[in-house]
Amino acid sequence: MIVPQEIHDQLTSKQWYRQRFDGTPLFLYSIAAAEMIPDSRRPAGSQADIQVGFFENEKADWYFDVAEIDRGAGSLVQLALKNPNVVTEFLHAWKLDESRFEKFCLKAVSHFSLPDLSDEALLALWKKYQQLGNKRFSSSAIIDYFALGTDRLIADKIRDEVGETDSETIFAQIFSALTAPVYQSFINEAEIDLLKIAAGDSTETVEQYQQRYFWTKNNYATATDLPVSHFAEEIKVWKQSANDLKHHYERLVLLPEQNRRTKHDLIEKYDLSPHLRTLISMTEDFTWWQDERKKATMLNIHVGMFLLTEISKRISIDCDLLLYALAPEISALIGGNGPTANDLAERRRGSVYLFTPEHSVVLTGAEVVAEVKKIMTPDPAYDVPGDIRGLIANTGKVRGTAKVLSSVDQISKIKDGDVLVAVMTRPDYVPAMKRASAIVTDEGGITSHAAVVSRELGIPCIIGTKFATTVFSDGDTIEVNANHGWVRKIA
Repeated sequence: MIVPQEIHDQLTSKQWYRQRFDGTPLFLYSIAAAEMIPDSRRPAGSQADIQVGFFENEKADWYFDVAEIDRGAGSLVQLALKNPNVVTEFLHAWKLDESRFEKFCLKAVSHFSLPDLSDEALLALWKKYQQLGNKRFSSSAIIDYFALGTDRLIADKIRDEVGETDSETIFAQIFSALTAPVYQSFINEAEIDLLKIAAGDSTETVEQYQQRYFWTKNNYATATDLPVSHFAEEIKVWKQSANDLKHHYERLVLLPEQNRRTKHDLIEKYDLSPHLRTLISMTEDFTWWQDERKKATMLNIHVGMFLLTEISKRISIDCDLLLYALAPEISALIGGNGPTANDLAERRRGSVYLFTPEHSVVLTGAEVVAEVKKIMTPDPAYDVPGDIRGLIANTGKVRGTAKVLSSVDQISKIKDGDVLVAVMTRPDYVPAMKRASAIVTDEGGITSHAAVVSRELGIPCIIGTKFATTVFSDGDTIEVNANHGWVRKIA
C-alpha cells in the first residue's frame, strides 16, 4: 500500500475542493502545519483533519475536504448567531502574534548578517521563524472555512430577505454591493502611495517606498526583492500615460467608503435582519483578515528565502531543491541529516504531500502521484452544462477572448480586453487582471482575491464555476454575463 491505511481511508471518503498555486511545498506546508497544530483560540469544528498537495515543476494543486469547510463555516455562523462580535474577538486573539511575526520578518532582512552566524545560531533563527509563523498562521483554517463555505449561504439569505426584484441583474448588483469590501487592500495601498509619488503629491521618495514594498511580487514559489528601478519604471509609465494620476488614486482612496455608504443604504432600504447584518459584517472583517494574511504570506516567503539562501550555501544543496523539504527537514539538514539532494529533486519532478495532525507523508514518482489522484477521485468524469455557472462577484456583461492562466508565468498572455480564466487569482496576477475585460474562476468565494480586485477594477467577475479552466481554451471567444452568473463559448 502506497499510503498508510488511515490516510487511504480518508482519501477515499471525502469530496475535495481544489486550489491552484504557483508554489512549492515548504511555504504551503508552513500554512498547513499551522492549521494542524491545536490552538484553543480556534472554535470547535475548525481543526483541519487532512490536507493534500500535489506538486510538479513549481505548480501546486492543494486540496481541502469539502465536509471540513462546511463544518468549519457552520461553526462560525452558529457562533455569530450567539455573539455578533465573534470576528472582532478572533482578530483581537491573534493580533499580538500577527504583530510579532511582521516585526520579526522586517527585522530579519534588515538586521541579521546570516554569514556571521554559527550553524547553531542559524538553526535557532530558523526555528524561531517557524515558531512565530505557526502562531501567526494558525488562524488560517478559520479564514479559509469562512471564505470557502459561507458564500452560497449568504447569497441565499440575501435573496430571501431582499425578495423579488425586477430582474436578476438588479439582484446581482444588490448582492455585489452588500458583499463589497470596506477596507483598503494592501495592494491598493501600495498603488495609491506610488501614484501619489508619480503625481507629485507625496513627500516620500521612491527609495523610501521601496523599503516598504519590496516584497509585493512574491508568491509561493519565488521571492523577488524589487529594486528601486522597478518602481521608478512604474512611475515613468504612469507619467507617460494619458491618465489623470491624481484622480486615479483619489478614486481608489474613496472606494471603500463609497462601498460602505452604498451597503448601509441597501441594508436600511430592505430592513435586513440582525443576523444577515452580522454575516455581512463578517464578510467585511474576513476580507480584511484574508488580505492581511496574504501580506504576511509574502513577508513569510521573503524571510524564508532569505534564510534558505544561507542554509543552501552551508549544506551544498540548491535553494530551489530545499523548497521541496518540509520545515522540520530543514532543521535536520542544518544538523547534517534529512533528505538528500536526489530525494528533493525527485520530489520536484512530481510528488504528493499528505498532512494530518498525526502524519506528514511525502510520496514521489509519477505513477504514485497518479495512483493517489485515482484514490481521491476514482471517477473524475462529469457532465459539463452548456452554460458554465457561478457566483457573481461583480456585475457586467462582456465578450472577449479567453486566456486560461495556470501560473503567474503566463500573465503576459493577457492582452487588453481578454477574459482572464483561472482556478483562482493571486496578488501577482494583478497586472493581468488590470488588462482583462472580465475574470472567471473555478474556485473562490465572495472574499476571494478575484472578487475583491474585480470590484476595485469595476469589471465583470464570476467565481466558483468549477469547470471554467477545463471547458475553455486560449483563443475561445466567450461571453461573460455577470448579471446572471453564466459564461458560455461563442466561437
